[in-house]
Amino acid sequence: MSPLEPSGILDAHIHLYGPEASADPAVWGAAHGEPGWVECVAPSGRRSIQGWSDPGALISDMDAAGVGTCVLQGWYWQRQETCDLQNGWYLDWTRRHPGRLLAFAAVQPAAGRRALEALERALDSGMRGVGELLPQAQGYDLGDPWLRRTVELAIARRLPLTFHATDPAAGPAAGPATPLGAYASLARAYPEATIILAHWGGGLAFRGEDGCDPLPGNLYFDTAASPLLYDPGVFRRALDRVGPSRILYGSDYPLLLYPKASRTPGFRPFLDEIASAGLSPAERELVLGGNMRRLLSAGLAPGPKRV
Repeated sequence: MSPLEPSGILDAHIHLYGPEASADPAVWGAAHGEPGWVECVAPSGRRSIQGWSDPGALISDMDAAGVGTCVLQGWYWQRQETCDLQNGWYLDWTRRHPGRLLAFAAVQPAAGRRALEALERALDSGMRGVGELLPQAQGYDLGDPWLRRTVELAIARRLPLTFHATDPAAGPAAGPATPLGAYASLARAYPEATIILAHWGGGLAFRGEDGCDPLPGNLYFDTAASPLLYDPGVFRRALDRVGPSRILYGSDYPLLLYPKASRTPGFRPFLDEIASAGLSPAERELVLGGNMRRLLSAGLAPGPKRV
């Protein structure tokens, strides 16, 4: 199945890790200098909502729910070496499952030139976007010159970038606060960039930006982890505010989206929630794959490779 076929469910936001990381995340994360990741997936003193999977189980879960294609988002690692490791996993898995799995490249812009060079190699190898990025966790801000060069590289390649966004109303449990207004400013500064803000853009998709309306047209919003953050009415609120062409279905698999009901990752419960969220057939087609296919198709056009 081609990810650019005009129908079928395309999940724009999942994560996956190598078997050594999944087997003992606390030990693996400590050994690789990634305490931020450990705190997210194996927090000390509280129950984790992180589920675990592997490529075989992922494909089986996709088939069971009718998901045709998934985009593997990179993690916002603290070390470029860990980005390189995950990119290697992803390239292997996408080659084993062509048409079913696509991958965005992890990068740590704070590592400077070597990070940009590693990103170039990952994109040369067939990765289809950049991210997920989280400046606060990775130790830079949106004015960082290497982050700006990362954005410029994505523009040159006609590839989207995904940034993690945290709702300021969600509290510290949702992760570090993110600069929602600065994200919108970045999109305005780079109108040719395609910027995806994860997790409904931390609320931008349905609240907008204080004192600024409308939001930049090159901002898109994925629905990753939505059931953990919002009620199903968020779909209607967001679509009514930014329109159906800017919302991308993403599950955040294998995160446990309904931890009180199940300790097993899967796609079907969230898809059932979306089916009952009051979207028209045309809106569902766009959200569940049409929009992301359009963004990915732009990256297939010829263009300059290096900046």
